[in-house]
Amino acid sequence: MAAEKAPLHPRRSARTVRWSILAAVLAVITTLGILHQTGGLVKPVGVDALCPFGGLETLGSLLGGGGLIRRIALSSVLLLVAAVVTALVFRRAFCGRICPLGYLQELFGGLGKRMLGRRFTMPTNLDRPARYLKYLVLALVLYFTWRTGELVIRSYDPWVAYNHLTSPELFTENAAAFAVLVAVLIGSLFFDRFYCKYACPMGAFLGLISRFSVFKIRRDEEACIDCGLCDRACPVNVHVSTATTVTSPECIDCGECVAACPAQGALGTRTSSGHTLGPVQAAVFSVSLFAVLVLLASAAGLFEWTVPTLTQSVRESGTAAFDTALIKGSTSLSDVADAAGIAPDVFTRVYGVPESEQDKALKDLKDPYGCSPGEIRAFVVAYRADPTVAETWVPGALHEDGEEAH
Repeated sequence: MAAEKAPLHPRRSARTVRWSILAAVLAVITTLGILHQTGGLVKPVGVDALCPFGGLETLGSLLGGGGLIRRIALSSVLLLVAAVVTALVFRRAFCGRICPLGYLQELFGGLGKRMLGRRFTMPTNLDRPARYLKYLVLALVLYFTWRTGELVIRSYDPWVAYNHLTSPELFTENAAAFAVLVAVLIGSLFFDRFYCKYACPMGAFLGLISRFSVFKIRRDEEACIDCGLCDRACPVNVHVSTATTVTSPECIDCGECVAACPAQGALGTRTSSGHTLGPVQAAVFSVSLFAVLVLLASAAGLFEWTVPTLTQSVRESGTAAFDTALIKGSTSLSDVADAAGIAPDVFTRVYGVPESEQDKALKDLKDPYGCSPGEIRAFVVAYRADPTVAETWVPGALHEDGEEAH
């Protein structure tokens, strides 16, 4: 007897929902990245605060009682918690249904297929050992980050480079990361999810967690018609057609195999007891779980979406004598003036910066006016001790820039 055909509409709808969510996340994160670089009255947090892997990188410092490592915000830890909870229920759904870098690779994958007329598969003798590279990257990054207290991967992170495409730092501080981004996107033209399969440390970590997830892709051998469409649809080349339960840590829970399956009941997102979610339900529930956790953290005031101004940071510290270490490359000169109680015209006289340009970040004023973060820190300390120092201050004569630009 012929196998019953699976309804086409819910399978198409599931793919539409998945791609719409991925496109929306990429659009939002891209917009936030641009706004963070260009500044303004309300400045979104930077890429480091919106990456769950940052939460894992700072875990060693947190567990050791040292607090968050530099650049990392509490939001990264909360995103990590949301990703882990989601993985315990829906495997690597963060990778397959939320991650904007993963979606960017799929976009280039689609472009590559149009250009080249096909998708390529890495030879098995190369593919199998190459899959372990991401676990090596994970181990090395965590080891050196926890040992040094610095974000070791940041200089090579393609997602950091993507979020600095509009920044003058792209070809200086982020040059290596930009080279990796270019390599990832070129690789994605030929191989699906190139970075995800071979180098992503976050994917490696969630892959380990996903072994314990409640829902997995499960195949009913009696309903299966052995058409192989599920294998061809999988962006990470998991052999779904030969598995009763997909336990591979490579599975990103994208649901593409289920959407491609033409046999009713042959493939589904199921628990070990047989409870099944429809294709659209799996797409919506997995993303909703992650989103609800983030929204709850935001409602509780734990998740910051914008960078606090220097004045706000001073007030939060509970002391009038603020720590000049709070002055960073992303801090505007007008924010420094407000927090330090220095009239804007002082900076005009000393550094030549007109008031119309004092809303710019110090990293943008560094070259034309010599307003590096270290220089301004030194000036603020000296000025607050004796305001008359402004009359004799020689910019850059006695100070070195000791801080990076965000």
